[in-house]
Amino acid sequence: MDEGNSRVIHLTRVTLMTANNPQDPDIGATPPEPVPHDTLPPITEKQLARLWQRRAARSRALQTERGHRIRVLYPGRPGVTAGPDFRDALLLVEHQGLVQGDVEVHLRQHDWRSHGHHDDPNYNGVALHVALETTGAQSNTASGGKPALVGLQSLLDDAFDDHAPEEVRDHLWRLLEQRGYRRPDTAERMAALLNRAGDERFLGRSRVLQRLMREQSAAQTLWESICEALGYRHNQHAFLQLATAAPIDVLQDTARRIQVADRTPTLERMLLNLAGFGDRRPPETVVSHSRKLGPPLDAAQWKLFRVRPSNHPRRRVAGAARLLARFADSGLLTGLDKAASAANPSTLDKALAVGGDAPGDAALIGFGRARDIAVNAVLPFLHGWAALTGHADRSTAMLELYRRYGKLTENEITRELAAALQPVEWGRVARNARQQQGLIHLQRLLAGAAGQTR
Repeated sequence: MDEGNSRVIHLTRVTLMTANNPQDPDIGATPPEPVPHDTLPPITEKQLARLWQRRAARSRALQTERGHRIRVLYPGRPGVTAGPDFRDALLLVEHQGLVQGDVEVHLRQHDWRSHGHHDDPNYNGVALHVALETTGAQSNTASGGKPALVGLQSLLDDAFDDHAPEEVRDHLWRLLEQRGYRRPDTAERMAALLNRAGDERFLGRSRVLQRLMREQSAAQTLWESICEALGYRHNQHAFLQLATAAPIDVLQDTARRIQVADRTPTLERMLLNLAGFGDRRPPETVVSHSRKLGPPLDAAQWKLFRVRPSNHPRRRVAGAARLLARFADSGLLTGLDKAASAANPSTLDKALAVGGDAPGDAALIGFGRARDIAVNAVLPFLHGWAALTGHADRSTAMLELYRRYGKLTENEITRELAAALQPVEWGRVARNARQQQGLIHLQRLLAGAAGQTR
């Protein structure tokens, strides 16, 4: 849950910084003549996307169809759901300044329309349409946007600038310095900077949760935070809607009123029906509480494109139900607070992990996801809850437990941004969850730079 309104999952926005922006010394130079070509080389769209990811920030030859030079500060993180190929790219555009938005890659420009992107709201955040073969015509989004068009023939040329990454790195650090993060000159200082950024992300999330707890119960806030973390990026909004439609006090009261053996199947059926995945008539226990539950979600609200079967939201919903059943007697908040009291990351991970139906089956909530939930949801919540209730020592203990977490599953942000910010000879600097969270915090600062400085 990023700092801000935790109930809203913001769509990618394209924003511009038109003043007070450090300009590339070569940004206004005369662009090179485009390389003529009559036929497309034997390359796939997937390979072209990889070239964008690997070479775009090293190219000095990129220009829009209007002849404006573009420097790529960050090519964006690869999209994993229906929508653009790259998300949240950072671009320095001549006469516009800093632009933040999505990037769509095609072999031919006319594929934008033939693929239906002009009618698809998933592409409303596209700031840049790049293609190997361009005609100069405008690409339009469903919302009326007009993404800039750039030809990628120059990325096929081996004569790109090997020194461009250092200049790009300079731009990124200038932006970060405006937000209090001065460029480090050693790997050790980079690690220390990431520790500070990771703590700021953690404390920012704690503050957001504290604000929510002033508006609703602590238990409901924890429940929503866990559901959001279960939803991954593309299903977070649907999971938050589910957590709101199924208040934790109703779920826990239902579980306590029935036999222990019936708790898991009853809670699963309640949540699956509310999520829009139900295929059977709800049990009488569910019907008796239906007035206390919100309206069911439409199954179409869940994003399933490119979602692996093991990560299907139906499985995550079932995992959430079993987690509730596990702590039905004590309550989810008390149960997880007790697990965190052991001051051992593995104890909290075990409390959050949920196995499959049979030995050997894929876990409904594996240990990798359990660690992510602990770091991004449970520990910031417990830190904020302790602070609100006047338990400063307990709050400090939760921050220290967060700092003891080892490395989480790697993602595009931690990989790509680390490569963009530091020299390759420093190796892998982010070696634990705190430092990985620091990279994510820096990425959020960079993504917000275009909107905060205008």
